[in-house]
Amino acid sequence: MAKSKVITIWTIWLIAFPSLVTYAYLEFKPDFNDHWLDLLAFAIVIGAVAIFPIKVGNITVFFSNGVSLAAFLYFGLFVELVLTQLSLVVLFIKIKLKKDEAHRIPTNSTMFLLTSVISAWVYYGLGGTHGALTFDSVEQVIPLVGYIFAVILVNQVFLSLLQWFMHGENLLAYPKSLLIDSGATLLAFPLGLVLYLMYLQIEAIAVFFVGIPFILLSIVFSYYHNTQRINKYLHTTSEIGHELSKSLNVKSVLDKFLNEINRLIPASNIYVFDVSNDSRMMDLIRFMDDQGNQFKKELKMYQGEGFSGTVYERKESIMLMRVKEIKQLAPHELPNGTKSVMGVPIQRSGKIVGILTVCSNDLNAYEKYHLMLLEILANFLSVAIENARHYESAKTKSQRDQLTELYNYRYFIEHIDEYAKDLEAKGIEENLSVIILDLDSFKAINDEHGHESGNEVLVELSRRLERLFGHYGIIARYGGEEFTVLIKGMPHDDVVQIAEDIRYSIANEPFILYKAIDGNVEVKEINVTASIGVATYPEQCESPQELIRNADRSMYVGAKRNGKNKVASLSL
Repeated sequence: MAKSKVITIWTIWLIAFPSLVTYAYLEFKPDFNDHWLDLLAFAIVIGAVAIFPIKVGNITVFFSNGVSLAAFLYFGLFVELVLTQLSLVVLFIKIKLKKDEAHRIPTNSTMFLLTSVISAWVYYGLGGTHGALTFDSVEQVIPLVGYIFAVILVNQVFLSLLQWFMHGENLLAYPKSLLIDSGATLLAFPLGLVLYLMYLQIEAIAVFFVGIPFILLSIVFSYYHNTQRINKYLHTTSEIGHELSKSLNVKSVLDKFLNEINRLIPASNIYVFDVSNDSRMMDLIRFMDDQGNQFKKELKMYQGEGFSGTVYERKESIMLMRVKEIKQLAPHELPNGTKSVMGVPIQRSGKIVGILTVCSNDLNAYEKYHLMLLEILANFLSVAIENARHYESAKTKSQRDQLTELYNYRYFIEHIDEYAKDLEAKGIEENLSVIILDLDSFKAINDEHGHESGNEVLVELSRRLERLFGHYGIIARYGGEEFTVLIKGMPHDDVVQIAEDIRYSIANEPFILYKAIDGNVEVKEINVTASIGVATYPEQCESPQELIRNADRSMYVGAKRNGKNKVASLSL
């Protein structure tokens, strides 16, 4: 929230709180004689009810209205003000209000004050009084009904105003959270009326007698809501696992995973470590900062080092909520200001393969169910990464030549076809060129030096092509001793010059062969040449699919048949 809004809220509270409390005391002059034990009983019950709140959206709901109604009807506005403010104090202690949520103190206090005062004015305006009331006449019932509806209406108006002021929500909208708050208020008032009537008969004992159902109701609704909330989180977690399974590469899995964690669990920073069980080392493969930016941060840690290393060493999930406990692990990888942290091991086949760590700058940011969700998500991540790696491995094997690790013929053909279709669909005209080269007299190399040496030449040629010419385009092993290069968006004459540079790099730098003979390694240099053909679309082809055929024809007709070790291209 903007600092100016926070200052405004605190300023209003500093003016409203002492003014309204003083007004209530002086105007209605409450009489506490012989009722201190009763007031203590009311305070205990309303405090106990506040311990079990229900969090719905940006609103916290609890059943204090019934208790405050009974106190208001008998003792008046001042006692009701004090009890509702007391319930807020208990509530804030229970939910462990965070530093950046401190504005909720003046916000809720002011809202409760104004709701109490305005509702009391309605009550008094309709002729309402305090003390022992029987509600056996219209004159007593009308003020009560007016008070109840005033509490609900005024409370909802202030909640809507606060949602608009603090969160920019539509002022006229009526979200589910407001509906639940109204329902809770309507449910609490009948019990409050019963509490009041019984208090008239048996005094302080009635407060506890009826107060227990209030507390039980609060407990039931609180636990029911928490169960529903956890079920919702579990459902969301399941959806995350399903979405992760659709990602077919590790980077996509990690990107999606960290975004989903940041949405589901409060986090200032997220760490994903890859674990090497042999060296006991952890390598940070993905990091999310407090701005939601993801990147690979250079960080290596050992088992037992820092917080994540401790998770690795203990082989179990850890959640720390005290700054003192976090500092005891120093030096650690967590940023300064970390006040809450969770870490879980990522396991596969009974082995730890990674560590997932989530931390927050807020005190008591996590609950046990957050750790449970993180453990489930870590399992999903493990499976998703394994699936993605299997897919990438299978894809690499289907696209790469096993010997040279260059792209293979199938991938090269499919890429040209898909790229050409993409250009056509976008209406883009772009030069596409193919260079095809064939090593001259390669059979003689195999016959003289052996097939293993021939393979060494092919591997060395692949490395040379990638090192010197890989930035120009896609290089592939077309088959046997033939290689191809796809170059995009370059004039034909420039491509011919690149082909000449390739020919020169092959012919003028010998290839080194290593041959083991009787335990010794014999090193030998041999000279190799290549015949090269070039074709460019659309200058020499009617379609990109004809590039390889035309380049191949240029190579055989223009280079092989004219003495080899040449570059040739079809005449324009």
